Amino acid sequence: MPKRPCSNQCPWLLVALLATYALALEHTKQPELPAWRGTWAATATQTHSFRGHWSAKLLPDTHNAVQGSWTLLNDANQIVLEGTWSAEKSPRGWRGTWSARPAAGRRFSGTWTSDMPDFSGKSFEDMLQSTIEKQLSGSWRSGRMQGGWWLHGQTSVRR
Repeated sequence: MPKRPCSNQCPWLLVALLATYALALEHTKQPELPAWRGTWAATATQTHSFRGHWSAKLLPDTHNAVQGSWTLLNDANQIVLEGTWSAEKSPRGWRGTWSARPAAGRRFSGTWTSDMPDFSGKSFEDMLQSTIEKQLSGSWRSGRMQGGWWLHGQTSVRR
């Protein structure tokens, strides 16, 4: 039976090509961005309060803008609503938007702010990191509804 061309060299050539490809991928990976998570609470009136979890991740190439997700929990700690949020650091604090779409019904959305006159950090990343040590607060609005909110962070993670 005639010998096929490259029958001995082809496996080694394939291994070399795959190794080169893997090394190229390793060098093009983006650095891991810090991410944060924690708990939140909010009020709508003196008798209505809400609570849940939040997470945030810096946008690439900036230390002053984030995107994140949030959940609303019921009294049995079950998720009843999930949504997204985004924000940018302003000269005095945070400014952002939030939204959620329940399984059935209309979409909820609104804005939120947090003025932080005592904050000494220089970036939004610093602000998120500070939630680990100190609860932060602000206000939210959705149509004619409004209220206050509070964030408490947990140790940041790399994602």
